[in-house]
Amino acid sequence: MRDAIRKYRDGVAIDIEVSPNSKREEIRGYNQWRKRIIVAMKEKPEKFRVNRELISFFAELFGVSQDRVRIISGEKNPHKTIYVEGVDPDAAWDAISRRTGKV
Repeated sequence: MRDAIRKYRDGVAIDIEVSPNSKREEIRGYNQWRKRIIVAMKEKPEKFRVNRELISFFAELFGVSQDRVRIISGEKNPHKTIYVEGVDPDAAWDAISRRTGKV
């Protein structure tokens, strides 16, 4: 799972695979072939609703404001890269591990 998390500018970039239209928001696991963390979102993939939900989800997960979270790749694709400003890769790994229960 660490392959999906890396240092980027003044923060961290996280490669994710979005599963929209789910019953709840959660980190479901890791796609080892695509090297992406699988994230389930409640919203449907229309009118960028999932993107707004992802930004809110990651801001809450890392305890930062939403303006410090951006989608830097894959805005119209289920395979996205999220940038979180001010978070280092180890802190990101810890937060995601706690959320999935896999340390």
